[in-house]
Amino acid sequence: MANKYRAINMIHVLINKRILIALSVIFLLLIQINVLKAESVLILDLKSIKELAIKHNKTLKNARLDIKIARNIVRETTATGLPQIEGKLSYQDMTQIPTTLIPAQFIDPDADEGTYFPMKFGTRHNMSFEIVASQLVFNGTYIVALQSSKIYMRLSRESLIKTEIEVKSLVTGTYYLILVSENLKNILEKNLESLKKLHFETSELFKAGFVEETDVDQMEYFVIGIKNRLSSIKRQIEISYKLLKFQIGFELDKEITIGGNINSISENIDYNYVLAKEFDLFGHIDFKIADTQVKSSSLLLKKEKSLFLPSLTAFVSHSQNAMRNEFNFFKENEDKWFPTTVIGLNMNIPIFSSGIKISKVKQAKYDLEKSINKKSDVVDGLKLGYMNTRSAYLTAIGGKESSFRNLQIAGKIYNRTIEKFKKGVSSSLELIQAYNQYLESQFTYTSALIEYYNSLTELQKYLNII
Repeated sequence: MANKYRAINMIHVLINKRILIALSVIFLLLIQINVLKAESVLILDLKSIKELAIKHNKTLKNARLDIKIARNIVRETTATGLPQIEGKLSYQDMTQIPTTLIPAQFIDPDADEGTYFPMKFGTRHNMSFEIVASQLVFNGTYIVALQSSKIYMRLSRESLIKTEIEVKSLVTGTYYLILVSENLKNILEKNLESLKKLHFETSELFKAGFVEETDVDQMEYFVIGIKNRLSSIKRQIEISYKLLKFQIGFELDKEITIGGNINSISENIDYNYVLAKEFDLFGHIDFKIADTQVKSSSLLLKKEKSLFLPSLTAFVSHSQNAMRNEFNFFKENEDKWFPTTVIGLNMNIPIFSSGIKISKVKQAKYDLEKSINKKSDVVDGLKLGYMNTRSAYLTAIGGKESSFRNLQIAGKIYNRTIEKFKKGVSSSLELIQAYNQYLESQFTYTSALIEYYNSLTELQKYLNII
């Protein structure tokens, strides 16, 4: 009997050991899975976000493809003025040779006048091949086209630069929005914990008969309101993260997070540097694009004028022709191939076009005037935009500082009112007013932060330090 119990105990020990080992393995696997999940989450700062956006953003990828297209357009345009060689091969099988009527008197002088004799001329099988080499000697349109293709290449590069600036501006704005929203979320979470504690304490005071039930309901109302606001800001953060992933060209289900916080970011910004940096009008990408468009319109006018000039092309042509009654073109010791070689010049001289070319010249002239006017508008717009953006940034700095000070004051008032309420010195109505004032100051400060970072980003775009 003892042996029986001993055996049972050994079995229990073995089972417990196996269970312990299995649980240990499961625990280690869970730790490893959590580590892998943590490693798969990409933590990004603003610099990394910009670099990823430049590399993966779809709009930028298309802009880089436009440069490749422009590069090949330049090559295509250049190649039209280089030597061109063409080969032609022709074969005809005349199953029925055409019949020609000739006067019968050519064959029989005694034939009646006005009569004709049918005859067939030619051979059934005819083959020829030709090689033609041509070279453009002079063409005004070609010269202008070469210049225009280079301008087009330049415009494509400038468009890429502008797109890069816009993309960096977009991701910067989204980055700041997430940081500000995260900061507000943290504040609301602290408020929620504080209100939950206050709600519990008020409930206990009500049970002891020191406060009314209305005060307890009021605390619960506060808690529900904070929970709703917190849920809303969390959804906003989630949407902002999806927007950021879209802007940097990531898949929407890829996990990323932003490092740092709004306070550390704000401390690293050099206000004096941003405000002291001079605005370079001629270095702004919008000015460069407008200037390039004026040059493009000017070349278009030159192109239309060049159509009045003659064009000259030189060519060399060599052909071989063979006529057979049997298909034996490639057999040796048969009839010969008959060569023909031609060297010449082709000149095309415009004489009269019923005013078509003159109308095109006038259209190009008006387009040039429009481009010059647009450039002037761009210059004025950039000057005005910079002044407005700088002013908005200065206003945003003041708004951020004043709203932060108001937030601190409202927080002190709210905390003092809570202490008074706990001691029974302050009413729930006063606590409601202090809480609403504090909550309003929090949202005002958040709005001021968003306005500040938006104006900062816009000013950095103008100064080309984005």
